[in-house]
Amino acid sequence: MTDVITLGISGWFTPHGTLYHEEARTLDEIAPEDWSNLLAHADAIDFFTRPDPAWPALEARIFHLTITDGERSRELAVNDPFEAPELAFLIRLTRRAMRDRLVLTPETLSEEALEALRASLRQAGQD
Repeated sequence: MTDVITLGISGWFTPHGTLYHEEARTLDEIAPEDWSNLLAHADAIDFFTRPDPAWPALEARIFHLTITDGERSRELAVNDPFEAPELAFLIRLTRRAMRDRLVLTPETLSEEALEALRASLRQAGQD
């Protein structure tokens, strides 16, 4: 199995109906420190073995968190408002790893962003 985290959000309503958004990141796309912190906290709160939370209210927003680490994998639906502070912290660590500190590679950059980076490096080399 590939080490990966996936975070989906569902259950909020718009004039167009219920929305669902999902993102996934592999271990190569996440800063190693963030991955370590995320797994350490997941283990500390028994993420891979904890019971499923109660069913949410119909209007609740739900975070669908999947963590795969080697042979371990678990999807957990976490209701918002969060039933436990440790789950809120796990969601925060996940969002940080996925967005704030994403490891950029030529594969994760758009062509425009990659070309802008190359131009910036050429410019820096001329100064």
